[in-house]
Amino acid sequence: MNPLPVLILTAAFGDGHNAAAQGLASAIRLRGGAAHVADPFAESRPKLNDFFRRLYLTLINRYPHFWNLFYVACHHLPLIENTLFVNQPAYLRLRQIIETLRPRVIVLTFPVYAHLIARLPKELRTSFQLITVVTDSISVHRLWSSAQADLWIVPNQPTAQSLHALGIPMEKIRPVGFPVDPRFALPEAHSGDELPGESPRILYLLSSGLHGGPQLAATLADQPNWEITIGTGRDPKVAARITAFLGSSRKNVQLLGWTKEMPSILARQHFVIGKAGGALTQETISSRTPFLVTQVVPGQEEGNFALLKEIGVAQLTPDGPTAVRVIQQALADNGKGWKEWKSRLAAASKPDASLRLADLCLSLNHA
Repeated sequence: MNPLPVLILTAAFGDGHNAAAQGLASAIRLRGGAAHVADPFAESRPKLNDFFRRLYLTLINRYPHFWNLFYVACHHLPLIENTLFVNQPAYLRLRQIIETLRPRVIVLTFPVYAHLIARLPKELRTSFQLITVVTDSISVHRLWSSAQADLWIVPNQPTAQSLHALGIPMEKIRPVGFPVDPRFALPEAHSGDELPGESPRILYLLSSGLHGGPQLAATLADQPNWEITIGTGRDPKVAARITAFLGSSRKNVQLLGWTKEMPSILARQHFVIGKAGGALTQETISSRTPFLVTQVVPGQEEGNFALLKEIGVAQLTPDGPTAVRVIQQALADNGKGWKEWKSRLAAASKPDASLRLADLCLSLNHA
């Protein structure tokens, strides 16, 4: 008899939601369970969902302060709750999935689903345990707390305190960690843990919203003996733009498109440079890779940078000269600053969080 799947609900609005969903699903399967990942928003109205996803990316990359106004308004006012009727197709798709799969455990990594689940008929709502995985760090948006769940999973204790301050009982909050890809927990040696000397390996994940991105890439490419990889993502236009901008310096860098191999790629880097997205912040902590932050989107990413401050490794490097200076300082004195950075990350790292959360889900699934 096939085991009932754990239903995991995600949405393509921010990389943290999908990363957490996929990380947990992989861990459940590694533990011998079944997992079904669904995005009822995308599945019910794919074209409209894609429009809003692109609008979201445009706002956070090009007009972050306008996005922050909306983010803050939703934190203080019940704008989402009072407009749930516009999400009726997503609600119907969600209900259809639940009635088809009949899961005993549902995990959500996007807070709006909790509000849709609250509208389900009582007999359906009481047929499963609901676990909310909070992908925020330190500063928690009110939406995570304004609909009921049976358990809330948070990345760390400071985030647990923030969620508790929003009215969630502490006994319902578990600081398991952020469920990154379980490959981060593999016991293999990290080549990025070796002292870099004069030839550090650096991964720069280019953000389309950072206007100085090509200049930063060029500054890195001009550093002698540095091994530079530039992540250009899914859009081939970004790679073409970087290639044209670098000119003769293109030979000094390796371009990296979208990949599923980020755990092994991060493990070999001595430094990562990029914006303070939820997934990347958590993945660099899990891989113990020093992270230089180019951009912090107001509101939703401020908590990620606050987490790096809490650990004691926050570095804001919005341009090439600043990034080079910070790296050179970290490598000075036989890498004294870099070693300290690595030590603090190791103390904060929870690379097996997805496996522990998978064990919890499967225990509830078989209860």
